[in-house]
Amino acid sequence: MATVGERLQEARAKRGWTQQELARRAKIPYMTVYRLETELTRTPRMDIAKQLARTLGVTLDWLCGMYDDSELAPTTAGMA
Repeated sequence: MATVGERLQEARAKRGWTQQELARRAKIPYMTVYRLETELTRTPRMDIAKQLARTLGVTLDWLCGMYDDSELAPTTAGMA
């Protein structure tokens, strides 16, 4: 099963965003994204996880690993 960091990186990469771009769009510190993706921090605070899921257009359940299948992550066409 993928970790939060792996899922975060997967969803970000699908959108072609850098870590800095995700942080800017989610209005969270860049180091938070970096720490989650490199697993220096393994579990994000709930408010951070919700903001990341919302920004990436995925469910919080998927981001947190409740499902094995990455196909369950909804895609959002045209996210600005």
